[in-house]
Amino acid sequence: EHESVLESIVDMKQPHFWYPEARAINSRTGGRQITFHVGPTNSGKTHTALAQLQLAKSGVYCGPLRLLAEEVFLRLNSAQVLCNLRTGQRTVDTPLAMHTACTIETANIHQPIDCAVIDEIQMIGDSTRGWAWTRACLALQAQEIHLCGNEAAIEVIQRLCADTGDTLKIIPYKRLSPLLASDEAIGSHLANSLRKGDCVIAFSRANLHQLKKFIEQETKQSCAIVYGGLPPETRTQQAALFNSQLSNYDVLVASDAIGMGLNLNIQRIIFTTLRKFDGKKER
Repeated sequence: EHESVLESIVDMKQPHFWYPEARAINSRTGGRQITFHVGPTNSGKTHTALAQLQLAKSGVYCGPLRLLAEEVFLRLNSAQVLCNLRTGQRTVDTPLAMHTACTIETANIHQPIDCAVIDEIQMIGDSTRGWAWTRACLALQAQEIHLCGNEAAIEVIQRLCADTGDTLKIIPYKRLSPLLASDEAIGSHLANSLRKGDCVIAFSRANLHQLKKFIEQETKQSCAIVYGGLPPETRTQQAALFNSQLSNYDVLVASDAIGMGLNLNIQRIIFTTLRKFDGKKER
């Protein structure tokens, strides 16, 4: 029997056996309750999951970015739900807190909690960071787990829940505002075509700074800028300038870093290119 247990632990094809504390929840209560909130950006899925976290006696938010963890940390504390913060760069211990907002790699899988929210679950398929989402899904000792992401992760989550014996409920969401594609390209008339609320997309830091300089020179408007290499605080500051009705920052130039962790009042998105180098190849 001892050898059988040892074999299951070292079997790389059965990672759910590596976390006996989480599997023990199945024998005590019939399994963890997994709710997968599936939908695109701006569909309200994460807002719904965080509302459930806020109601729980104890819990954890696991996100892909320090920026997102800090946002949830501030949101919960503002709602009088005491919350700690754990990221690779910063730790804040709030006295008497039973909730924690963290980047997913720092999630504590050894502490029993009532509720967990795992954000951007589709990143479970990421070649470099996907292990952290897999570990959280398999190991968090929470009776209630809310997953938030797009439909790309549905199949793998179904397979994981089949292995763990957890109950899975999938709730679909739709965008709260329409997303329409223009029939015409702007072409070479970018400066003359810009209007308040526009976001101009490029995929390199050099191109973004060139765009910012060009737009400010040609239109005399201040232009906010956001890309992945900026510190989180600077990204948040630039987003606030663009969102503010009182500033003169009517246009934003950005990389695809705006797709995660920032709420922006963008009215129109303009792509300067449809090709991007992903670190290995251009696609």
